[in-house]
Amino acid sequence: MEPNRAILLVGLGGAGCSIVARLAPSLPAEVKVALIDTDASALAQANGRETLQLGRAQTRGMGTGGEVAVGAAAAESEEPQLRRLFTGYALVVLVTGLGGGTGSGAAAFLATVATDAGATVLAYATIPFSHEGERRKRQASEALDKLGAKAHGLVAVQNDLLLLQVSKDAPLSESFAAADEWVGGALRALAGTFVPGALVPADPAAVRSILATPGSPTLFTYGCGQGTGAALAAARAANECPLAHAPGATTKAASLFVAVTGGPTLSATEAFEAVAAVRMRFGGETSTLLCARVVPDFGDRVEVAVLGASTPAPKPVKKGKGAKPGEENQQIFGFATEDSMRRGLFGGTPLTFIDGQDVDVPTYIRRAVRLPTGP
Repeated sequence: MEPNRAILLVGLGGAGCSIVARLAPSLPAEVKVALIDTDASALAQANGRETLQLGRAQTRGMGTGGEVAVGAAAAESEEPQLRRLFTGYALVVLVTGLGGGTGSGAAAFLATVATDAGATVLAYATIPFSHEGERRKRQASEALDKLGAKAHGLVAVQNDLLLLQVSKDAPLSESFAAADEWVGGALRALAGTFVPGALVPADPAAVRSILATPGSPTLFTYGCGQGTGAALAAARAANECPLAHAPGATTKAASLFVAVTGGPTLSATEAFEAVAAVRMRFGGETSTLLCARVVPDFGDRVEVAVLGASTPAPKPVKKGKGAKPGEENQQIFGFATEDSMRRGLFGGTPLTFIDGQDVDVPTYIRRAVRLPTGP
C-alpha cells in the first residue's frame, strides 16, 4: 500500500472502469484508483492509472461476451494478483456494472478476496436499463444477491433511476454526471476521514465498524449546500438524494457515519445541526459518528455524506426433522424493541417529525398519559 492511502477505489468491468475513470480526477490523493477488466484494449486507455487484466488465458485480452461463467473464471485465475492489490487498505470501494459477464461474474469474488485481505468492502453497482433485455436483468439480479452476501455494504442503483434526474431532452451524459457527483462527493468525504486535522475527528476503525458485517442493509448518500444555512441545506439534500431511495437501500440505519466538510466559516454547531437532521431522517440509534473537516477553498459551500448500515435480517429457518409444512419459510423470532413497541407498524419506516415530535408514535405515549387499568 502506498503511504497515507487508506481507500482503494476499484472499477470492475467496462461500466465500472468508466465510472471510476470519470471520478478519479476529482478525488483526493488519499484515494488510490485501480481499473480491472478482461478487455486489454479498454485498460489501454487508463491514462497511467494502475490496471489489472483478468483472465488472460480465458479471454485472450478480449471481453467475456456477456458470459458470467467466463467472468468468474477470469477473476479466479488472477487471485494472487488481486490479493496483492487489496492488501493493506482499510476500505475497498468496488464500483461495477451488473448484467454483463465481467461485473456479474467477478464482483462477488473480488469482494471475497478483498475481505480476506483485511479490507472492509463497500460495493456500488449499477443495474441495467429496462430496455436491455431479460437476460441482462436476470444476470444482474443473481449477481446482486451474490455480491450483497460478500460485500460489507452494497449500494445498487438502477440506470433507469438516473434518467429521472434530468429533463427528458437532456443528454444521457447529464444523468451519469449527476450519479458521479453523488458517489464522488461521498467518496471525498470518506477519504477525508483518514486525513489528520479535522475540526471534529473520527477514528477510522470506528468508521469501519459501521460496515462490520457482510450483507448489511446499506445507506450511502450525499448532499451539498451553499450560502446561509449551508450545512442544514446539505443535510437535507443528502436526505433526499436518489442514492438514499434506490431499490434495496435501507430507510433507517442502526449505525450512521456523517461526514460534514465546509469552508473556514463552518462551526461545530452547524455540523451538529446537520447530524441532527440526518438522524431525524435515517435513525442511528445504536451509534452515530461525526467527522467535521474544514477545507479552505470550499468558501461558503458545505458537503454532507452519510454512510449507514443495520444488522442483516435473519435468514429463513431451514426445513429440518420434525418441521411442519410451511415452517421452512418462517423468520427467526425477534424480540420486541423499544422502537417497535412505540411506533408499531411504523417501526420500519422513516421518522415523521412535526415540531420536534414523531407523530407516528401514539399521542398518549408521546405525552406520557397513564391509561386507566380498570373500573
